Amino acid sequence: MSQQNIFYPGALEEKGGRLVQMGNKCRDCGKTFYPAVELCPFCSSEQVEKVPLSPVGTLFSFSVTRVPVGRFKPPIIGGYIDLPEGTRLFGQIRADLKDVRIGMRVKVETGVLWTEKDGMEVLGYYYVPCEAEGGGAE
Repeated sequence: MSQQNIFYPGALEEKGGRLVQMGNKCRDCGKTFYPAVELCPFCSSEQVEKVPLSPVGTLFSFSVTRVPVGRFKPPIIGGYIDLPEGTRLFGQIRADLKDVRIGMRVKVETGVLWTEKDGMEVLGYYYVPCEAEGGGAE
């Protein structure tokens, strides 16, 4: 069995046998943000709590990289995703480039992003197109 490691500590947590993308919610101003950090970026409060982020969002904008970057082969689609709770985050879009459009619904998935030479699987999140109209944190 291979070893696994999450690419960014705290980005994902296991809940109910699967990985869930996590952010923070400020208890003072009520805003949700990603990545989870110790101080609220909106009001500087220390009163933050980890919360699961909505699994479905809307593609705000995207860009395509047509050269290899690290372990990723082109075309690499990166986009800003707007979540229903008001959080905007950046993630890789795994889709056929001809199908990607601003305003499309996307859902988060988790899985192996790459495998290190020593066999360590690096886990992370990415977005794929979806038809779901729902949202909200799980």
